[in-house]
Amino acid sequence: MLLSTERDGNRPKRTGALRTEASTVDSEPLLSIRAVERVCDIFDLLQDADQGMTLTEIAERVSLPKSTAYRYLAALEKRSYIERDDDTNIVRLGFAFRPKSSRRMDEFIELARSALEAMRDRTGETVNIGVLDGGQYVHRLVVESGHIMRLAARPGERGMIHSTAIGKVIAAQLPAERVQSILEIEGLPRVTERTITTAPAFMAELEKVRRQGYAVDDCENQEDGRCIAVPIKGVDVAMGLSLSAPVRRVRRSDVPGLAKALQELASRLAAQYRSLPD
Repeated sequence: MLLSTERDGNRPKRTGALRTEASTVDSEPLLSIRAVERVCDIFDLLQDADQGMTLTEIAERVSLPKSTAYRYLAALEKRSYIERDDDTNIVRLGFAFRPKSSRRMDEFIELARSALEAMRDRTGETVNIGVLDGGQYVHRLVVESGHIMRLAARPGERGMIHSTAIGKVIAAQLPAERVQSILEIEGLPRVTERTITTAPAFMAELEKVRRQGYAVDDCENQEDGRCIAVPIKGVDVAMGLSLSAPVRRVRRSDVPGLAKALQELASRLAAQYRSLPD
């Protein structure tokens, strides 16, 4: 800091040199804040873009030169806040931007894929992992059957707990009061003639699921669909594993054997999940 040698009483007077220095210091935070705003603009865009965006689209939307936008994205990609598809150059929010619990689930899903593919190849039918999300469940991993006629949801698709096998095994892991609360909010709409539509009947079904260790959706969610599901136990989220097929390919007599195979796989998947770092 530069001070003049002139004095007004005992107080030193500041010279113009200090004012120039102060204005320079003040300008630096403004530049930093503007950079933060640009980063936030990019995050806001990508958060609303389910399919991701290209570099050109991002640069246009945040009013940046393409070269400047590229430098921002390169820095964010280095820290895993965004990710870029090498084939399409589409940019999405990255691994580090998600909560740690979500990242752990993402890592588990990727590790589980090969095991589900092996089960699909062994049975010829679609195999799924579903996870509780609010009052419904979300399909986190779907490995589809190779048959032309098959039952398959899409990853990210949501399902009701009362009409599906995965929904039942997930609900069976929850306290009764939590299940009742979900039913009050979500209801039990009729999907087919076989759908359970009353809370007492559904609670009785959950007792059956707990006793036998697996759940069956017997044409309750689709007219021609049969699904067997088992819980993935001992993990920190309510999760289920299921196999789905048209009824003509999975008979009722096949259910116990398929349930046992799914239970063995679920046990291995649970151990794999627990082995992941928190």
